[in-house]
Amino acid sequence: MVQAELTKSPPRRFRHPSTTPDTFLQLTEKLLIRRKLTEDEIARYGSYLWVGDPLADRVAQELREIGMPRAMAALDAALGGNVPPEAPPALRELMATVVEDPPWLDRSLLDDGARLAQRAGPFADYVLSCISLMGGYRSSAANKPIAFTGQLQYMAPRRLAETAKFGYDVTRTGAMAVGACGFRAALRVRLMHAHVRLMLDKSPRWRHEEWGLPINQADLAATNVLFSAVFLTGLRILGLQISDRESLGTMHLWRYIGWLMGIEEELLPTNEEEGIRLAYLAGATQPPADEDSRRLGQALARVPLERATTPPEKILGWLEMQLRSGFTRIVLGDRAGDDLGLPNTPFKFAVFLTAPAVFMVETLRRLIPGATQLAVKLGNSLQKAVVEQALEGKEPTYIPPQRLHPGIALA
Repeated sequence: MVQAELTKSPPRRFRHPSTTPDTFLQLTEKLLIRRKLTEDEIARYGSYLWVGDPLADRVAQELREIGMPRAMAALDAALGGNVPPEAPPALRELMATVVEDPPWLDRSLLDDGARLAQRAGPFADYVLSCISLMGGYRSSAANKPIAFTGQLQYMAPRRLAETAKFGYDVTRTGAMAVGACGFRAALRVRLMHAHVRLMLDKSPRWRHEEWGLPINQADLAATNVLFSAVFLTGLRILGLQISDRESLGTMHLWRYIGWLMGIEEELLPTNEEEGIRLAYLAGATQPPADEDSRRLGQALARVPLERATTPPEKILGWLEMQLRSGFTRIVLGDRAGDDLGLPNTPFKFAVFLTAPAVFMVETLRRLIPGATQLAVKLGNSLQKAVVEQALEGKEPTYIPPQRLHPGIALA
């Protein structure tokens, strides 16, 4: 496994924030970054491009050695709270680590964050797919593990459904209790990442000096803030009103999710301001988009059309594609939309019409007793229906791919 001390020079993908001409990032810096990034901060983040998750990698290697059927049985038993005596040593070590709460964990804050995610209803999926996922795919280095496995380009509707299910599972009230659905999902994804990291690290097609370590700490942390701090920003743009407690709860929830998924505590923000700062740092140091960015972005954008079967559904799917692509352009900028190959139509301005209406409804919610609790229940029900429809009765298995996709021609 290619690992490095934090003093190792970052791979060629890393670029200094002062060299990026991205208008969106410049605007973010002016509006949201209150203190200039320091050279030490920038260098340290770049060094994490060489750091992986050694414990999870050992678990993945030991599970691979005993064969997939026995590995999945051992993992299922361990996540259910009953680590079998014959389980690989690294798996026993991992479970012993995660069943103890970190000292900073406040479970009441986890529930506050979960309730906001539920209250957001369909808006949550909208932000996560249009902003969080699209923003991650734009990086020509961070998108490589997905491109190598071919799981989005060739299975976009299924992968998006499984991602939505993961987001749903980890944001239910009480879902992050030890052994609960969100807790199990976070660890399954962590080990799936480890399996893919092992495959890519051994592949002659992986360009270490250019991209760093596959699924490294820097990219994991960047993804985490896309699902937390950037998620909050997206909800606000859509018109939702978010309290300070809900903001802190969201960041705390994803800090714990990130901790379970093996992200270094130093890279996990404690509040929204820190999260935006890290999101800016990650975005400003990423390499520009490439052809894989475009393929992945188009595959994700076309999911509504891929799911449509009848002529009316295809019309609605086309309209949804325009609206979602437009929201990506409004938030991430037209340059990002062009990089991702998204259509550029007047539909992108629809959010300026809908956001004021949502804001008015949100004002009433805050004024009417019991309305917030009702919004949480309604949002939860709508999210559940959307996820179940997308899954089509097939629950995610989190079984990692067993080979790299041969059809991917990487830039």
